[in-house]
Amino acid sequence: MQQFGVIGLSVMGKNLALNVRNHGFSVSGYSIDRSEIDAFAKYKDDKLKPTYSWKEFVDSLEKPRKILIQIMAGKPVDETLQKLLLLLDKGDILIDGGNSNFHDTNRRYHEMEKHGIHFIGMGVSGGEEGALHGPALMPGGDEDAYNEVAPILRAIAAKTPDGRPCVSYIGPEGSGHYVKMVHNGIEYAIMQEFAEIYDILRKVAGKTDDEMSDIFANWDIHLVHSYLTEITSKVLKKKDTLTPDHVIDHILNVASYKGTGNWMLEDGVSLGAPISVVAEAVIARFMSKATTREGKSVVWNGEVPADLVDNLEKSLQLAQAVSYAQGFQQLGMAADAYNWDLRYTAIAQNWEAGCIIRSSMLKDIENAYMDGGKFKKLKNLFQDPYFKDLLNKNIHSLRAIIKISTDAGIPTPTLSASLNYLESIFNPTLPANLIQGQRDYFGAHTYHRNDRVGVCHTEWYEEK
Repeated sequence: MQQFGVIGLSVMGKNLALNVRNHGFSVSGYSIDRSEIDAFAKYKDDKLKPTYSWKEFVDSLEKPRKILIQIMAGKPVDETLQKLLLLLDKGDILIDGGNSNFHDTNRRYHEMEKHGIHFIGMGVSGGEEGALHGPALMPGGDEDAYNEVAPILRAIAAKTPDGRPCVSYIGPEGSGHYVKMVHNGIEYAIMQEFAEIYDILRKVAGKTDDEMSDIFANWDIHLVHSYLTEITSKVLKKKDTLTPDHVIDHILNVASYKGTGNWMLEDGVSLGAPISVVAEAVIARFMSKATTREGKSVVWNGEVPADLVDNLEKSLQLAQAVSYAQGFQQLGMAADAYNWDLRYTAIAQNWEAGCIIRSSMLKDIENAYMDGGKFKKLKNLFQDPYFKDLLNKNIHSLRAIIKISTDAGIPTPTLSASLNYLESIFNPTLPANLIQGQRDYFGAHTYHRNDRVGVCHTEWYEEK
């Protein structure tokens, strides 16, 4: 009998199954696509078993059955669950490893619970390479069920630089998929920040692709050590096989998206979370598809400041911190709204390796939530001394970059949103009082005073 089962044998499912096998666990695989099973069968050995029917798959697994569903999110997951319910026993464990909406995971969690089936919604990050060699895993749902599958998940997960597996229990219901959704929103934000920095380097500093590649490679060993810094350098360095140019210069400047960034915005709006940088990053992708592509590209004829590249590095480091801060702020608000006991140190650790947004800063975030070995609650990441210091050291650079970008006519939606967030979040004298006065004037919406307690309303005008 096999110790683990995987349904869905396209690239991600197949690689996760091979990862399980490569770590010494036996695994069965099944897909409704016969060609996927046949491709999987090429790896067959005493620890890897292809199966060709639902019943053969379920019967091949030891009890309690541990099954990972790695298929397209949405209706296919519901259809798969209904198929499995006819074959499973109470106490079996199902894991949805796709990019499911957390609302769907909440519903499925409670539906499976009624049938005595343990359900885990698990975010998976790292792409096909990560799936095979070590992904970041974000499992939420039934904690007892997680403890049953934890030895396998810990074995296959990416490991932090100090050897800890990038997987731990996130929280109840759909919280695992919620954390993956926030991960993807942060990913949108940081990628857009890189794009804006790249735009300034080429248009203001006049750097070539190779020079920019070297700059990002240097930043990767200094202030902005991250996976995205590393691959940005590599993307800029790659020569084209069809022309004498670099590949980057022949990629159409239209950015695609799959929707998880939108999901974060939707729930962020419902929670009232100030995730302005993520919002701008999502809209920037919309903008890339909507632009008319008329007009002329920026040509900068002004002086290039001697400290431009240094200021860009510091700006990118600070903007990246804002992206993480906004993500963790929304997680905190979601935890309160949905009554989830989220473990923020574990979330930061889970992202330290294997996933797309991995960076050395995540260790600083993990430390920010700890105080003498005990968990510390933060409403905002910049309340932590490390991030306060980072703000104070780098904000002048970010202001300088926004200024020169404005002068050059270069749009910086996420860099500007990062600066606006930092200028606003600790500002006790924002002009919201005027807005509330206007609301009370035209709609009698009332307001609170800053000099006494209670709800107030002013008769702003007298009837004629």
